[in-house]
Amino acid sequence: MKKIFLVLVLVMSVSASFGQNKWHISQNDKFVAAAAVEYNLDEDQQEVLRESRMEMVTAYLNSNKDFKNGDITKDEKKEITSKASKAFNTTMTKLTGKSYKELKPFFDRMREELKK
Repeated sequence: MKKIFLVLVLVMSVSASFGQNKWHISQNDKFVAAAAVEYNLDEDQQEVLRESRMEMVTAYLNSNKDFKNGDITKDEKKEITSKASKAFNTTMTKLTGKSYKELKPFFDRMREELKK
């Protein structure tokens, strides 16, 4: 009975982890598609943006997990997420030729759309 329970827990945790990763990839693809239309990005630019945004999302997820586990402090978490955001914003400004101030309305709109 214990073995069955452990197997079920393992299967459920792997399924939840995979499902969450799939959701993040889907959200990332939606963001990149919207940016491609908004800023007329070609395929190569879209791939660079896709990778950059996924790196940012991964940094956020990992830092949240590490913080909850007590592996990092709140300040370390803030530093990690800030660095990831800056790297992504730099990539986005280079790809679009727009300043962060010009991109902010797009970011705000996408944040709301992706919540749904």
